[in-house]
Amino acid sequence: MNDNLKFILLACLVILLFGLIIYLLRRLNKPVLKQIILGLVVKAEKYLGSGTGSLKKATVISWIYSKVPPGIRWMFTENDLSDMIEWAVKKLKDSLSDGTVNLSGYDDEIYLSSISNK
Repeated sequence: MNDNLKFILLACLVILLFGLIIYLLRRLNKPVLKQIILGLVVKAEKYLGSGTGSLKKATVISWIYSKVPPGIRWMFTENDLSDMIEWAVKKLKDSLSDGTVNLSGYDDEIYLSSISNK
């Protein structure tokens, strides 16, 4: 076999392996990141209140970048983060709309454990 062909095959194998590793890391870390984002959305809702959607989203994104380790953060695009924030907002609204959970008097851990079990 030609040395150039061996190098090309090896390079392709390394690229595929790297892609597989990134895929698996994203898949394993996405549920964790979603729960972190849910907690940050709850915190933003408590501190910024209603009617401040774009401010809350910007605040949550800022908090994500300050709280999530760079080793995880670089694997998710801004669109990924935006989708997870939208998921968290919907989850929060669904939990609040049924009347069994409210944000008054709850700290983030109590609230998160109550909706995580639904």
